[in-house]
Amino acid sequence: MNEGPKSRIRLKFARLAAARDLSHLEQIKALRGRAAACGLKFWPAKAGTPSSPKMAFGPAVSVGHESLCEYADLYLEEFVREEAAAERLRPLDDERFRLISARRIPVFFPSIEAAVNAAEFFMEGEFPASFGDQAVDAFMALKSLPWEKVKPSGERKTLDARAPVLSASYDEAASLLKLTLRLEAGRNVKPETVAELMAGARPAFRRIVRKELYWFDSGGKLEVF
Repeated sequence: MNEGPKSRIRLKFARLAAARDLSHLEQIKALRGRAAACGLKFWPAKAGTPSSPKMAFGPAVSVGHESLCEYADLYLEEFVREEAAAERLRPLDDERFRLISARRIPVFFPSIEAAVNAAEFFMEGEFPASFGDQAVDAFMALKSLPWEKVKPSGERKTLDARAPVLSASYDEAASLLKLTLRLEAGRNVKPETVAELMAGARPAFRRIVRKELYWFDSGGKLEVF
């Protein structure tokens, strides 16, 4: 009796410049499509949909962002070596997505989204002339910073914009702001918002890249996901 998937491959992709305007749902569709086309014997997403592979995805990346850490778990009907999975998927790389790695994990591991605790962002752009290390230090010295989030529906919610910021640094020569933000459902603040609050005005961003995802170990230290 076939009771469930036999293996689970965790795929890590780079979301390139050509894909930065995709929504999260559009990205899921694109990655699911290449998983279906790679030739691996995947486990179907649900009964009656044999052409759609069962997959699980990491936290959504914002429209307009690039990323070097887009994760997707692919469930398979067979045991497959990591190298074999990568060999099947890598030829499908294109100008939108590039496979970085493929590794086997236990079928019943926690989901990606449940395990991820933080994300690092690199933000390149034109920052106000007065912006620099002193502005970053002043922001990081704050105990809290109330900020009102307005949803597309018009609903308003006050969040603490300081609490999610675990680290921040600014490279003036490269006009590059680096932020590491805690990810917590219902309390997330976008990196663009943090940058604007730090700078006192919205910078003109040239490029925003989600560089890495992290989880907290038992000692509270950030570890690369």
